[in-house]
Amino acid sequence: MLFSPESFMIIEGHEPAASNAIAATSAAVKIGNADGVWIIVHEDFAVDANHLVLTVNYGATSALAIAGATSVASFGGWSNITAQTSDAITAVAAAATQTLDGVTAGNNCIWMFYISGAAAGYGWIQADFAAGDAGNIASVLYILDRARYKSSAPSGNASLT
Repeated sequence: MLFSPESFMIIEGHEPAASNAIAATSAAVKIGNADGVWIIVHEDFAVDANHLVLTVNYGATSALAIAGATSVASFGGWSNITAQTSDAITAVAAAATQTLDGVTAGNNCIWMFYISGAAAGYGWIQADFAAGDAGNIASVLYILDRARYKSSAPSGNASLT
C-alpha cells in the first residue's frame, strides 16, 4: 500500500472551531524528517464576510514557527469550494498568503496546500490564520509526506512536541 498512516502520518493542526478562533492557534508540526507536508483546511462557510487568511510560518523549533517571524515566501495548492456537492478542484496560484474564500455562504470548502520540507529546509511549520468569522467552522489537518522514523513504528503525535 502506498498510502498508509505509517508513511503519511495525519496530525490534527486545529480541531473544528469558529474560523475566527483558529487565528494564530494552530499547532506547529515537525517536517524535518519528512519530504514535506500537506496542509488541509476545511471550512463550513456559513457567513460570507471575514475570510480566513493563511500564512505558513516556519522555524528551527516549534516555538520559532509559532512565533511567526519567518514565513514561507510562496505556496500554492488546490481548492474545492463546493465540497458538499462536487469533487472538482481548482488550482490556487502560489502566493505568500492565501485568502480562503468560500465565495458563497453555505459552502463546505476544502483547501489543500503542499509545503516541501526537503527543498526548503524547514524544520517546523505552522499554519497561521488571520481574520475568519464566528459563523464559520474551520479545522486544519497536516499530512506528513513520507515521514521517516528511526524505529519501525510511527511515533504518534511526537512530531507535535
